[in-house]
Amino acid sequence: MHTAARLFRGAVMALFALPLAAQQPPGLDVPFVVTPPEVVAQMLALVNPTRDDVLYDLGSGDGRIVIEAARRFGARGVGVDIDPVRVEEATANARRRGVQDRVRFRRQDLFETDLRTASIVTLYLFQNLNLELRPRLFQQLRPGTRVVSHAFHMGDWQPDTTVRVRVNQGTGWATVYAWTIPAQVAGRWTLTTPEGRRVALQLRQQFQRFTGPGVSGRLVGERIDLTLTERVNGRPVTRRFSGRVTGDGMSGTVAGGGAWRAVKVPPGAPR
Repeated sequence: MHTAARLFRGAVMALFALPLAAQQPPGLDVPFVVTPPEVVAQMLALVNPTRDDVLYDLGSGDGRIVIEAARRFGARGVGVDIDPVRVEEATANARRRGVQDRVRFRRQDLFETDLRTASIVTLYLFQNLNLELRPRLFQQLRPGTRVVSHAFHMGDWQPDTTVRVRVNQGTGWATVYAWTIPAQVAGRWTLTTPEGRRVALQLRQQFQRFTGPGVSGRLVGERIDLTLTERVNGRPVTRRFSGRVTGDGMSGTVAGGGAWRAVKVPPGAPR
């Protein structure tokens, strides 16, 4: 596990054999624990790293998740750990695996880490630490950033995907949760239908879900699915709109044919 009391967490990932430190460093009271290799494989499968990704592992231990993402998928990586022994060990392991040009390791408090360049974040934290970290993820990560956690979820931020994994040669189970940081759509919008009608929307958002009068929907990063019920010729008509959010605009297609767009109404604009 991560070896600072405040950052108490599991050290992620064991897809391949790497040397472990023989003793716990003085003054750090949490032992290093290896996650089963089946869990590591599932975490990587859910975030699907590519050469264009930057993966941050918060509490990186001996660096195996960062190293494996670089070795297998070509991703760049940053490992963050409070224990200098682990940081030194992870750096040596990266050299040994030949990926030292794609990864680096920092001795740092994960709650003080700048995450803005991350496109993937991996976690194995206790529940209270996930909840403490959650506002920082929403503040710093771009829409579309993938977040994956072993064993602990994010409270009322429901996961996009939950996978149960057999571990310990089939004798036990582990759970992996995955999320995608959603675009922000709360507020007033003017939607133009394929027929040219303008519809006023007032959206309330909770994480990746949103609702409003006659409206409900879901976000996966910048992708949006919106169900709208409006009155046409005196009759309620429900249609599904899908597309993409780009800042203060949305656009896409309607089930059955046609294109739509929406523009966010500036705060304070007259109703």
